Amino acid sequence: MSGNSSYILVIVIGVILLAGLTYMNLRKISRSTADLTQLKKRTLLWSEVSLALFVVQLFFRDRNGGFLLFFGILTLFTGAHYVGVLYHSRKKNR
Repeated sequence: MSGNSSYILVIVIGVILLAGLTYMNLRKISRSTADLTQLKKRTLLWSEVSLALFVVQLFFRDRNGGFLLFFGILTLFTGAHYVGVLYHSRKKNR
């Protein structure tokens, strides 16, 4: 494999693993009876941190976009967790 195709393969495998982890976590949250307030605050904080790192990397990147892609995937991962926790906390409060 050439360097570029192995790089893409690693990214695809990483995204698949993070999607699986997100799915497993959200399934556990949906069955949980605990209060989700602290988890909601924590996931919002990490979503904000990853978004800030993404924006900083967007403005100060050099030719290689590897870190930009990493922080973009991290932002999507943490954002999906926050939206999932927010959805389940609102669903439980009805």
